[in-house]
Amino acid sequence: MSKWYAGVTHCHTTRSDGKYAPEKIVSMAEERKLDFLMITDHNKILDRKPESRKVTVIYGTELTKHGGHSNFWGVQAPFDDFECETIEDLKEKIATAKQRGATTSMNHPLCTGCPWRWEKLPELFDCVEVWNSPQHIDNMRCTEWWADELRKDKKIPVVGGSDYHEDYYVTDLMINPVTYVYAESADTDDILRAIREGKTTICAGIGTTFIEIFCGDKMLGDTVKVTGGEKARVTVKGLKKGHTLKVIGSTGLIYEHTANKKEDLDFTVDVGDNTFLYALSDYKVAYPVRLGHNLIMKKRNHCRLTDPVPRFIYAQTGAIYFEK
Repeated sequence: MSKWYAGVTHCHTTRSDGKYAPEKIVSMAEERKLDFLMITDHNKILDRKPESRKVTVIYGTELTKHGGHSNFWGVQAPFDDFECETIEDLKEKIATAKQRGATTSMNHPLCTGCPWRWEKLPELFDCVEVWNSPQHIDNMRCTEWWADELRKDKKIPVVGGSDYHEDYYVTDLMINPVTYVYAESADTDDILRAIREGKTTICAGIGTTFIEIFCGDKMLGDTVKVTGGEKARVTVKGLKKGHTLKVIGSTGLIYEHTANKKEDLDFTVDVGDNTFLYALSDYKVAYPVRLGHNLIMKKRNHCRLTDPVPRFIYAQTGAIYFEK
């Protein structure tokens, strides 16, 4: 029976620039009660996966090039080497990887620290990493870009990736964010199939705000044939006080609610003329976090410390689609 499984899709070990060995990373995943884990070291292939009885460890690698970063999951060696200098080289790498059974992700395409310099072609990939590491302005721009791509009649699954390297002070960056995948089991094939199908929702951690969207017996990632009058059901668990739940479609914002206290929601919205819907919760960032955010971003892309910081996303779904 299908259910939601929580996992980390993007993390690094001592085999590239991470702080911990693969075995330690798996142990940390077990402690955090994750269901699956993808180890994605830069331009490296694991000789073998660490064993775990509690967590499905999935082979992965991050193709890290000047033109952009991308993850390849599910097979030990998605290609024979890491030479890739042009978009045409990338297309060849993706083709080889898919022939070998890999699932592909376009990583942080609007990152200003390590930007995507090749032509942005999300349709080449099985999914896009719209949320990379703890929330920041690059992610917000990426979500807006993704929604604009959906308005071009594209269907693009999404994941979040903590891009974990190490923790700092009291942080727990490994599970910020977490991607939940609605799959038949936690086996590798089922997890990756569900990602390719777009059955994902992203959260700021385990046990935080969780959002789903349904329409009849269809859910996130599915396409609904509409005849008129359809309603989509939105359920939210643990919307935090002061956070705002937004439902967004191809026509723009269609629903908004700000919580006066922590609450669960279950409501419907008219599908209308929308070709897709997704939902998110966001919140106003406290001053110390805004200051810290701009200090980091100033180093990455020379923004000013006084630049306005938008409301940050705390939870975000993939999309459900509608066709006549």
